[in-house]
Amino acid sequence: MANQEHVNILKSGTAEWNNWRAENPGVGPDLSWANLSGVDLAGANLEGANMKLAFCKGCAMDGAILKGANLYGTNLEGASLAGAQMSGANFEGAHLIGANLSGADLSGGAFKLANLREAVFENADLRDCSRLTAAQLEEAATLRGAKLDPLLLEQISVSSPGLLD
Repeated sequence: MANQEHVNILKSGTAEWNNWRAENPGVGPDLSWANLSGVDLAGANLEGANMKLAFCKGCAMDGAILKGANLYGTNLEGASLAGAQMSGANFEGAHLIGANLSGADLSGGAFKLANLREAVFENADLRDCSRLTAAQLEEAATLRGAKLDPLLLEQISVSSPGLLD
């Protein structure tokens, strides 16, 4: 379960949260199972946070830092993560249905069983991701300008070339 103190600070706003993170660099935020639906997390420093099974449906997380975050099973349906820095994050079993990940850095992320249906990956970096398959990416709304590993790019260009336009 989430550390309620962490949840309360995060819900007080990005500025307060980022100040707290700067003052407590050794503390790993525990937001597991937290209901953050509708909370404005744009620009929030969530690097290394445990957000396992958190409910973030519809959250504004543009420009957020989620490097190395644990987003296992997290519901990010309809969330806006444009420009977010999420390299090395664990998206295993995450729900990214209809999420906007335009310009996001998802490189090195783990995507086993992640639901990417109708997600927008325009200009996103999806290189070096583990367990990311062409079948998952074929469910996306667009991959226009996305950076993909050569094998995935080849598979998508054959099976769903319209996603790359």
